[in-house]
Amino acid sequence: MRSTAIGLALSLLVCQVALAAPVAAQSAEDLDAARKLFADAVADQDAKRYDTALEKFQRVAAVKDTANVRFRIASCLEALGRRAEALTNYEASVKLGEQEKASPDVLRASREHAADLERVVPRLSIVLPADAPATTEVRIDDAPVDRSALAGGLPLDVGHHTIRATAPGDSPFETAVTLPESGHVSISVTLTPAAPLAGAPAAQTPGQGPATPPGDGEKNPPVTPHPSHVGAWIAIGVGGALAVGSVVSFVLRQSNISTIDNDCSGSPLQCPSSKQSEVNDARNAAQWQGPLAIGLAAGAVVGVGIGAWLLATSPSQSVSVAPAFLRDGGLLVVQGRM
Repeated sequence: MRSTAIGLALSLLVCQVALAAPVAAQSAEDLDAARKLFADAVADQDAKRYDTALEKFQRVAAVKDTANVRFRIASCLEALGRRAEALTNYEASVKLGEQEKASPDVLRASREHAADLERVVPRLSIVLPADAPATTEVRIDDAPVDRSALAGGLPLDVGHHTIRATAPGDSPFETAVTLPESGHVSISVTLTPAAPLAGAPAAQTPGQGPATPPGDGEKNPPVTPHPSHVGAWIAIGVGGALAVGSVVSFVLRQSNISTIDNDCSGSPLQCPSSKQSEVNDARNAAQWQGPLAIGLAAGAVVGVGIGAWLLATSPSQSVSVAPAFLRDGGLLVVQGRM
């Protein structure tokens, strides 16, 4: 209890000395309010109300940023499990302590805590292309990052992170990485020119006249079908072929059944001995033609369905797909341009 009281007194004394330095941007009232807020934050931290203490210490830092205030912010962040942010603030406390030369205990403690976290906090280095525009923006977990800190390795918490880089005229770069404890990962960003929008006029070489509109002395360029269009019509063609095979199988089966009915009579069927071989062949054929016809019909439905789906979802294609119900079954009606 006595050590806690001594520590609280020393912290308050250090903060009061630091805040007592003349600061042009703050009034005496602001500094006095910051001292009282610091004392409240220390009490919250001692009571393990780290979220409340952190918010108060950050408000104090907005008035006067000192090594001791940064140390307090870092210790709250560490207690909350935000080790990467804690490491950054411990390092900031070290820099401020070296400049102030009035807080040797805080400086030593900040160095010790920073060294402990440095061994476990992962870092991520991001390498931009040498010709990346100055306006290139990098975001980690949707938060902007200072480009000057990229190559040095940014401390991040353990776990999954997303990286996104954007530059005018280039396609956005996006990737993700999962950082383990103590891991150091480097990611190289690739920026590629964005594809021109459909219908946008082509860039002209200086000195050239305006581009000739299609049809005025120049033929329209050949249109290459989209890969999904080709696959769609192949699937529909295969489905159509299977449908034809199914119909043929059904017709042959009916023909064989008619042969049996014409040559045999009675119940059970009685067939002349002269027709026995022909009837057996017809019966055997009818037995496998039925399942074959059903299987071919199912394949036809699948093929046409896949083709219709590809047409309906492919870009630059006006296609409608609708079911049609018949008395003996159903089918899909596909309307659109080939």
